[in-house]
This record gives sequence, C-alpha cells and structure tokens, in this order.
Amino acid sequence: MPPKIIEIIGPPGIGKTSIYESLCNIWQPSSNWTYLDVLLEPEKPSIIEFRNFLIYYARRFLRKKTARSLPTEYGLRFATNHPELACFLWKLLSDERIFNNGEVNKRFRSAYYLFCDFCRYQAVLESDCTTPCVINEGLLQKSFFINDDDVYISEVISTYLTLLPLPRAILIIDTENRNTIFNRLKSRRKVIASHLGKDDGELLVDIGKWQNLQHILVEQARACNVFVAKIDGEKPIHENMHYINHLLNSLQPSP
Repeated sequence: MPPKIIEIIGPPGIGKTSIYESLCNIWQPSSNWTYLDVLLEPEKPSIIEFRNFLIYYARRFLRKKTARSLPTEYGLRFATNHPELACFLWKLLSDERIFNNGEVNKRFRSAYYLFCDFCRYQAVLESDCTTPCVINEGLLQKSFFINDDDVYISEVISTYLTLLPLPRAILIIDTENRNTIFNRLKSRRKVIASHLGKDDGELLVDIGKWQNLQHILVEQARACNVFVAKIDGEKPIHENMHYINHLLNSLQPSP
C-alpha cells in the first residue's frame, strides 16, 4: 500500500499547530494533499433536510469543525492490523526508563493520545482518497521516546520505524535558536503537561532533548527513503504556510 500520511513534527512551542491550521484554511479540493477533517467530513445534507443543511453551512461559514469524531473501532483495527507495533509500544510505555512508578498518570496520558493516533492513522489508511493526508503531531511526535542515552533512542527509533506504516513525507519545523522556542513557550497561556512544574533551566533542557530526539528520528527516516523537509520555525507563519503548500503540491505521486 502506498504511504498515505505526511507528518508535521517539531519541538513543542515551535508553532506546528498554528502552521497546520493556517495550511488547512487555504486547502483547495484541487490540492495534491488533504487533511483529516476533509476525509472525515460527512456528506453534504440536501436542502430537503433544511435544518441539517443550515447547520452544516453555518459551521463551514464560521470555520467550525464539521468532521465526525473517530470511533474507537478505528484504533482497535489499527492495533489488530499492526500487532507487533502495538506490542512494542505497550512494552515501551511500561518501561521504567520512561515512566517510573510515580508517573502512572503520565503513562496513561501517553497511552490515551497514542490510541487517538491509532484511530487517526487507521481512518487515513482506510480512506479512498488517493492524495496523502497531512497529520499534525502523529505517531512520530512522542515524548516517551526522549531519553538521555542517545544509543537507546537510536535503537528504539530504529525498531519503531521498521514496525510503523512509514509516512509519505516528514515536515520538521525547528530552529537553531533554542531561545525562540523558549520565549514562545513562556508566552503561552496553556502549559503542556510535560512542562508542568519545570523551571526555566529545565525547560531549555527539555527543548534540547526534543530537538535531539527529532534529529535522530529524521536521519533514520531518511535512511528508510522517507522524504524529509526542514522548515525554518523562525519565519512568519504565513510564509511557512505558503512554502509548505507549494511543497506538498509539487510532491510526485507515490509509486
């Protein structure tokens, strides 16, 4: 099966979601790529169903999500279809080098978001759409891969990529200036769970760990013949959005 997924990754705070949402806003049916809300969008109601017709187009006009939510059966099918991957990740979440006994809450949080990604992946894989689907922060954006031991990270990622349905491409948004990410994180109203309780020094260390993990990941992905594009997170959102849109529309179809 040709790879149908394009993943956006990058350290937390670099602006992935802002770029992704802006990208989705300029999507056109003629584009050589799509995104999940389009794949999951229900059929347009007939004007005969006047109430549903009004609700549907009102939500579109207000740019509110019209896609249906994903049932758990998608995630169950993904695990059934990829048993070695599911078992590998389950063992990883149980590894005390990742979560100790006092971090059971973090383990369950990671498991929850992992299953949500199973659902998203399966929805894309089952779709009839022939163009690749862009996913923001999917199965390649996992904090539980972070470790102080680069050899351990490299071995885990190497095994992971052999089990994972490889993406069509990876878009990594990053910057060499760690302080840019730090300042963006500090200006956020919402603090992500992995940063709760960390002081400024610990936050800078965490940013560095994310960048190191993703450097290892993209290098190994390239070795697996996955196309990787690096996006400069220092540039304005609209500039990156238009660059990525052009890049995606110029990608050659999968063999």
